[in-house]
Amino acid sequence: MTADLRVGEKSHSSITAQHKPQQHLLKPSECSLKNRSAIEQALANHNAPIPAHFQQAFLDFQYQQQRFFLRRINYIAQLVFLLYFFADCIILPDVYLQSALLRLSCAAASLLACFYLFKFKKDILLLDMLLPVSTALSMALWMLLLLRSHSPWASSYIYASVIFILTANLCIQVRFKPALYSTAFIGLSALAGAQQLLSPQEALLFLLTFSPIVLFSLYISWSSALSARRNFLRCLLDDWNLRRFENLAHTDELTQLYNRRQFVHMAERRIHEWPTPASSCLLMLDVDYFKKINDAYGHDSGDRVLQVIAGTARKEMRQSDVLARFGGEEFIALLPETHIQDAMIIAERIRQRIQQECLQLK
Repeated sequence: MTADLRVGEKSHSSITAQHKPQQHLLKPSECSLKNRSAIEQALANHNAPIPAHFQQAFLDFQYQQQRFFLRRINYIAQLVFLLYFFADCIILPDVYLQSALLRLSCAAASLLACFYLFKFKKDILLLDMLLPVSTALSMALWMLLLLRSHSPWASSYIYASVIFILTANLCIQVRFKPALYSTAFIGLSALAGAQQLLSPQEALLFLLTFSPIVLFSLYISWSSALSARRNFLRCLLDDWNLRRFENLAHTDELTQLYNRRQFVHMAERRIHEWPTPASSCLLMLDVDYFKKINDAYGHDSGDRVLQVIAGTARKEMRQSDVLARFGGEEFIALLPETHIQDAMIIAERIRQRIQQECLQLK
């Protein structure tokens, strides 16, 4: 075994452009065939359930994907709730002061809650429930306003309650249960108001109008939650494939070390990452008389020799070192921030460890 050491310094040339590394959904340890099978089975399932060990990744993914949409839609919903004050002035003139106080206080409380939660909380489940909860509470207070009014138009104005159902349900993106809870609360509030304001025949007509909209909005909410799960599972599968392709492109199949191309890429990146000029050593290892091993014992035995050498050298490397198979029986290692004296010690230690290895052939 021969070794060649070369010493270099970090250059001071500036990097004009740096590409941000792609964010992976899967950890390297999660790229197993078992996980791929679990993802494919979840996608084939009609309900697309998220596997238990990917639940947190799903919530983090949804937070990144949905937080801006949820924040905007919450602000828009509060603005619409305030604008309906002008409808109250026309339809419910006897309670317009109570309407102004109610809408201003509710909108202010909701906007403050939105500002705080979206700025300081990263819980997508909480953010996803914010609009359904505020809409259900607004519905209950608005219904009390209707019941306090003596306007002859109050019984017709109750049909506007469908807007609360649509607002609460159509904006849910992550989980379907909040849609069920908000629908039950808003529906009970609407039925209670219809019982007080409408005759039995009018209440039946209201129910026939209200029910299809409820079912439609629930279906849309379920489809949104299902699409969110399916999109995440597809992204997981794509990320699994990407990691496997990267592994095939960057790894030497025989020794499982980096290949030549990946070594050059990582070495350049490591050199540019050093904060101060520092010496680096390039360690090159070449197996002596390797052709004789192949000729005498066959290429399969030669492959096993390379695997043993690779495994032994890898054990002697530090975490910051970059070890690769450079080609044939040649190996190369970058030792960052290492002086030549230390590199000589490392090279000799690797040579001795390899010399002590013994390969038994059947």
